[in-house]
Amino acid sequence: MKKKKWFLIGLALLLVIVAVVFLPRFFGGEEIDEPIAEEDPFGIEYYYVPAIEQIFVNGMVTPEQSQEFYHDNTLGTRSDLEVENGQIIEEGTVLYSYTNEELQKEITQLYNEAARLETNRANTAYKQQLAIDRWYELKEEERTQTLEEITMDFNLYELDSQIQEIYNNIATMEENVYSEVVAPFKGKIVIPEEKKAEVPLLKLISENFYVSGTLNEKDLEKVEIGQVADITVVSNGFTTLGKVSFVDTTPSAENSDPYSGVATMSEYPVKLSFDSLENIVNGYHVQATINLEENQILIPKEAIHQEGEVEYVLVNDFGSVVRRVIKTGEETSEGVPVTSGLEAEDEIIVSSEVEIQEGDILDPTLFDMENTGENGLLEEE
Repeated sequence: MKKKKWFLIGLALLLVIVAVVFLPRFFGGEEIDEPIAEEDPFGIEYYYVPAIEQIFVNGMVTPEQSQEFYHDNTLGTRSDLEVENGQIIEEGTVLYSYTNEELQKEITQLYNEAARLETNRANTAYKQQLAIDRWYELKEEERTQTLEEITMDFNLYELDSQIQEIYNNIATMEENVYSEVVAPFKGKIVIPEEKKAEVPLLKLISENFYVSGTLNEKDLEKVEIGQVADITVVSNGFTTLGKVSFVDTTPSAENSDPYSGVATMSEYPVKLSFDSLENIVNGYHVQATINLEENQILIPKEAIHQEGEVEYVLVNDFGSVVRRVIKTGEETSEGVPVTSGLEAEDEIIVSSEVEIQEGDILDPTLFDMENTGENGLLEEE
């Protein structure tokens, strides 16, 4: 009887424990740890650029004219360079020259031959004159030759012809003894440090540049010559204006997967000209953005910063603050129209509770929170 009593008491306690532990979860649902939403520590107000259809052209800043100059052994001995590294030169400037010493030796031999013939001619002419003088001293019946026959006997015309031919050859050869290499266009001199046969003596690069890029075949028919483009330097974010100047309808190369052999989309060469070459350097990698829609982008005036004559905005670019140089029109009641410098869906920083500068990190996951200051910005070590 006592055993039964203690069994019932134990069973009751077990039911109470089960009820306390499981009933709240059964009726109220299982408690789930919800992620804590992190608040923006900067108090940033954004303006979001609306989505518009755009074409992107990746390319490189390329000189309009470029030429390499190599040593030519066939021209003889080369002089020292007559230009310096970094020098801007005009078309026709002498870069260096050659002296063909072998040809010079041949010319010397020809001069000696001409001198011998001229001596021979002088002696022949003297003898001819003696013969003519004797002819005049003879009586007419004693003369056995005419003056024309005496002249032909000494043949000065043949000697004169040989001498003239030698001097003509000398004149032609002297034109090739000294040869100058001149600049075919105005440009900047680049002299490589490495001195090897396969390395050019110097390069001449024009001061005018363009963007050499490629278009995907799906965008080929959307692009026309004269379309305005925003050209952004990849390394520093600098943006300037340009225009499409050339579109090639011949693909740059046959594109196919080397393993499967399946053809991929073709790439077509395209060129863009710059409206201004300020801050543009040969070899920079750039991305050009061509807007296919004519809708104006209007942004709040307070989002625009000014540095001298340059206007720019700060943009949250995947968690970091970058500067976008922009071109604007006249302010309207709806905002300031931006004619270049922005991309679709850019997150423009209009205002913030703490001071934000280019290069700041806004995404807390991109840096160690222990290295942040009181204002929530990343501190340099």
